[in-house]
Amino acid sequence: MYLIPSYSMLSATATTLVLSIIFLILSHQSGKTYMRLWGIAWLIYSAMFLLDFVNLQMKVFAIYYIMLRQLTAMAGAYVFLLGTHHFFQRKPWRGLTWTTLLSAVLILMYPFSNFLYTLTMIPNIIYCSGMLIISGCMFIAYSWTQNLPEKILASFFIIVWGIFINHFGFTLKHMVLAVPTYFIGLFTVNVLILFLIIIYFKKTRFLDTRQASRFRLLVENSSDSMFLYDYKKQEFEYVSPGISDLIGITDKQLYEMPDRFFDYVNTVKKSKDVVGIFSRPIARPGKGILCLYKNGSIEKWSEIHYLPIRDNTGTVSAIEGILRDITERKNMEENLRAAEKAKKEFLEDISHEIKTPVTLIQGYAESLLDKVVPVESTDTYLKMINAKAMMLTTLVDDLAQSSNFTSQSLEYRFYEKSAKETFEELLNQCEFQISQAGRKPIIEAAIASDAVLILDPYRIQQVVSNLINNSIRHTPMGKEIEVSCRTYLNEELLHSVPENDDYTIPEGELFFTVSDRGDGIPEKDLSSIFERNFSGGRKIDPGASRHPEKSQGLSSAPSRSGLGLFISKEIIKQHSGRMRAKNNQYGGAEISFVIPYYI
Repeated sequence: MYLIPSYSMLSATATTLVLSIIFLILSHQSGKTYMRLWGIAWLIYSAMFLLDFVNLQMKVFAIYYIMLRQLTAMAGAYVFLLGTHHFFQRKPWRGLTWTTLLSAVLILMYPFSNFLYTLTMIPNIIYCSGMLIISGCMFIAYSWTQNLPEKILASFFIIVWGIFINHFGFTLKHMVLAVPTYFIGLFTVNVLILFLIIIYFKKTRFLDTRQASRFRLLVENSSDSMFLYDYKKQEFEYVSPGISDLIGITDKQLYEMPDRFFDYVNTVKKSKDVVGIFSRPIARPGKGILCLYKNGSIEKWSEIHYLPIRDNTGTVSAIEGILRDITERKNMEENLRAAEKAKKEFLEDISHEIKTPVTLIQGYAESLLDKVVPVESTDTYLKMINAKAMMLTTLVDDLAQSSNFTSQSLEYRFYEKSAKETFEELLNQCEFQISQAGRKPIIEAAIASDAVLILDPYRIQQVVSNLINNSIRHTPMGKEIEVSCRTYLNEELLHSVPENDDYTIPEGELFFTVSDRGDGIPEKDLSSIFERNFSGGRKIDPGASRHPEKSQGLSSAPSRSGLGLFISKEIIKQHSGRMRAKNNQYGGAEISFVIPYYI
């Protein structure tokens, strides 16, 4: 029994205590519940080893020692299993707590009932060991990151510890085995703790890398270009790849030669201070206008916004900036005066054309209100009012169609969103909109709960609204409109990303489809339906967009504005997706879009 000094035994026990405190410190810094629970489990095991040491030295009454040891072993196993469930983001079995409490009550009855002790001791041991074995199996069963040898070794030591945890009490009759068994238990637990600490840091690093990669993906999919310049190192920490279109220098060249940022760009007079933002730390945020020269002429205009970044001492250590392409805005400003005359003439013509039907509608309506119209002529007057109103609608549509919208003028703000939450809300809006229009909504959804989208939610909502309005216009009253949203795994996407880039691989695709019960799309128009200003031969309900609740029948009038589907396709293209149109089995049209999702 005294082959190994008591000092060494206490030192080994203290090691477990210190490692448990490290776990609790890490849990406080990271806010991770599973680290806190694991730290508490190691604290409990430290108390258990201390109890074993006291028993070896003092030989306390056996039944009370066995009771206390089984209680601490079970408490540690229970807390460790809860921590493992939090680690894998799984809900524990509902009856776990009640079963553990029942087992604890039975253990507390050991000193008072020899029969109960004999009957329940082995089941309690099996239950305690089983909780740890389940924890070890979870490390093997659930894949939470890339293949790591540490999690395999951790699962091995957890299972070994689960089998060994209650073995020490049975060696007390053989004192020669007691001390070695004591140290074997300490060794197993401490090695397990070290592996779990390694796993924690590996997982933290993995999550940080993935978060940084997603941020990079958000930045690189943005219409703006960004940069981060370190004053101390006098070099760029990050530059968006698309910045070359605005300043004529690639991101790789800027990493190597930061001082070449302004080689091909110039500034307006009021923005001259922009040129010196990299030569000395700036004191406050600012902005300016840059113009890119090529072949002696201005090719691009950009607006730069920058702000200082301070370190812990308050010293400016870096500068962060955003460049936004304003070429189209500048061209519009430069062409504004030249277009002013044409705009004035156009408005005069439209005003004259609109004034005529408005005056007639007003005259007919006043005549009806003043009751100067014979009863037999009332229908004729109403038909005249209706005809002039339709003419007025046509003129307004022509005015709307004359606006020169382009998809490049749209601004995008990409965010990381839950696919399930985002599209369940959109599906609810679709159902309400279809019902209010007097059609029957059929909604289907099968969206992975862990799917993550990188998108501009307002632009996606614009696309969905376009598809729903389009289906309502072409579907008779009382007919069904089907809307479905599903996620599918797509292994082919693995080949669509650069090599050695494991964190930006799309897991699959999200399909959103709207299917109506209209007259469909002529086969000759299917390939052109997403083109700009396309007006196909689909029959539409002309009153659906204005008075959906009163729409009846169909008209042969084609859709006048072809911008809706064109802009929708351009928005989806900015989300690395695609759109398609076809006729469904009911003779109506089916229009859908596909965008990638991530895990």
